[in-house]
Amino acid sequence: MALAGDDLTAKDLQGTWKGERWTEGSGGGNGGEVVEFTFKDNVLVGRKKSGVVIGEATFTLSDGGKNIDATGTSGGYRNKTYPGIIKVEGDKLTWCSAGGGGKDMKRPGSFTANPGSAHYLIVLTRQK
Repeated sequence: MALAGDDLTAKDLQGTWKGERWTEGSGGGNGGEVVEFTFKDNVLVGRKKSGVVIGEATFTLSDGGKNIDATGTSGGYRNKTYPGIIKVEGDKLTWCSAGGGGKDMKRPGSFTANPGSAHYLIVLTRQK
């Protein structure tokens, strides 16, 4: 488990996390799409509530584990890199990522989804 002050590593993300994904706002409200992400080594797989795979990607962490870059390995996401920011607090993972629109593939500056820049906010809880 990552403690405050420690650099987040891929090892800290290993396992399955469930929660919601929003296209606007800072989460916590209704209307998020239920999603599940599984991290294994440096690969992640996202699934919808139905179990349908959203996408698969490899990921790298940088800036002491504050930044995450996911590069798609399947379907329409293949070879596209989605820069994001990430934090883990206990069993809660918060991830804000540039979205699939490709209009604004800049790394988000905060944990808020902005529909104008097609960012996703993903808030997940580690599954035991």
